[in-house]
Amino acid sequence: MIRRPPRRAAATPVTDLALLLMLGLVLALAACGGATADGAVTASPPVDQPRQGGTLTLSFSSEPTSLDPAVADDEAARRVAHDIYQGLVQYAPEPGSAGTELVPCLATEVPSVENGGLSVDGRTLTFHLREGIRFQPPLSRELTADDVKYSLERMMRTRRAPAAPLFSAVVGADRFAEGRADEISGCEVVDERTLRIRLRRPDVSFLNALAMPCCAVQPREWVERWGGEVGRHPLGTGPFVLQKWTRGQEIVLTRNPDYWEAGMPYLDGVSYRVSLDPTDALLRLERGEVDVLGDGLPAAEIARVTADPQLGGLVRAQPELAAVYLYMDVRTGPFRDAKVRRALSWAIDRDKLAGLQAGAAVPLWQFYPVGMPGHEEGGSCYGYDPKRARRLLAEAGYPDGFRAVLSTDDAGSDRRLWRSVQADLAAVGVRTRLRGLGEARDVAPRAKSGTPAAGSLRWRMDFPDPSDCVGPLFSKAGAVRDGTNPSFWWSRWLERMYARAQATADPAARLTMYVEMQDRLARQAPYVTCLQPVHTTMCSRSTGGFYLHPVYRTDPARYWKK
Repeated sequence: MIRRPPRRAAATPVTDLALLLMLGLVLALAACGGATADGAVTASPPVDQPRQGGTLTLSFSSEPTSLDPAVADDEAARRVAHDIYQGLVQYAPEPGSAGTELVPCLATEVPSVENGGLSVDGRTLTFHLREGIRFQPPLSRELTADDVKYSLERMMRTRRAPAAPLFSAVVGADRFAEGRADEISGCEVVDERTLRIRLRRPDVSFLNALAMPCCAVQPREWVERWGGEVGRHPLGTGPFVLQKWTRGQEIVLTRNPDYWEAGMPYLDGVSYRVSLDPTDALLRLERGEVDVLGDGLPAAEIARVTADPQLGGLVRAQPELAAVYLYMDVRTGPFRDAKVRRALSWAIDRDKLAGLQAGAAVPLWQFYPVGMPGHEEGGSCYGYDPKRARRLLAEAGYPDGFRAVLSTDDAGSDRRLWRSVQADLAAVGVRTRLRGLGEARDVAPRAKSGTPAAGSLRWRMDFPDPSDCVGPLFSKAGAVRDGTNPSFWWSRWLERMYARAQATADPAARLTMYVEMQDRLARQAPYVTCLQPVHTTMCSRSTGGFYLHPVYRTDPARYWKK
């Protein structure tokens, strides 16, 4: 079971909120109004009311590679695409765990058995489109179910589409993706405003996949007009329209005059200043030239800014739906033994690791990060107990430890992070040689040589559902060369339980299954849970309604200028 063991021999257990306070966010919390139970720092209810007008300026160090939603997978592209495009469903515009709830967008309802949109067997979903939704100018025509079907099929045949594998559950999707069919037979247009999707097997997380940016709806004629250049000429149904894109400088959006949501957005426009160094962006915000730091506060500046009485109240922090793990290749040497893997989980001082991140991360005590359904507040799979680690190693037949190779990121704060891990492991007898990812050999030769192999893994969830953790990281399908499961650990029990959970429509029963899966994973310990990144940013004094969304991060359609 998930439990709360002593995390260090002579210390009081530390909660995620307390860690945020210790990492320099105490003034921000006091000024912003506190934090939710899931770790999201939220603002007190604004005393000023939303106002229409004005332009919000956000900074980014990078620039979108493309604004074609089918392939928009980098952070900058996802953020801008969220302003322009929409899909059938989306996440509620709220901070914290409330923002992980699926709500209708272009569809009138999220399909369920209760509203008749989901069949009793969980295999048929029916979507009814809202009336009167129009694509942005210059097209300005009404959205139809044909547009939704076209967009999903185009995504399935677009190279590099990140969500294409998630649609394999749709009847006929694989045949269509392979070019053996002219359409996805399981995606059916019933009438102008009704779309029916049939699944080969029940899959509750399919709705989460539909909320991903790559499932946004585009008009066929617009895509065909621009062809391979459509990523430079985005057009959707969202609150903002692309006005201009000056490469290397700025992306300018203006309010969509045909937007369907009454009174929204508040802003006249949004300016994304790209290719700005985060430190330079912070200086510009302090001078009033930038309203929101898209990349967040530079880690080296978090303590200074939050301690500043003039700036601290402008800081917001949100644990990301992401995790930093240490994987152990269970095909190699001592890592075949679960006792050895559990020993490493007790050996690493996560509080120290978080301290090295200067406010950019908190300790991760469970496989599911804060904000993910299935995460148990205050619970831990493991703590910090070197004596227990040495005892487990001795029980496994390694009283003097052993040698291993640790493949890691080797730049900046990551170098300090993994050197700290190296020191913790050495303290219990596991002597590792750090090897940068650029030097790392293929996993297949490592396994053949028998050299105990471990490595760093940064995992960013596609959506807030535990299936997006268990499915990729612990599956047989992912345990292949260059796959998503670098530990190569999987079990038939977990495969069966995962399939059952995906087919279970009852949210409470499904969650219980994922908690049980985490208990089993804790006993097998193919990964050491290390850190959960925290996105810490700030806004200008003239920005109203500012909050951080757990999935989208920023939400300009809900902000206003004071």
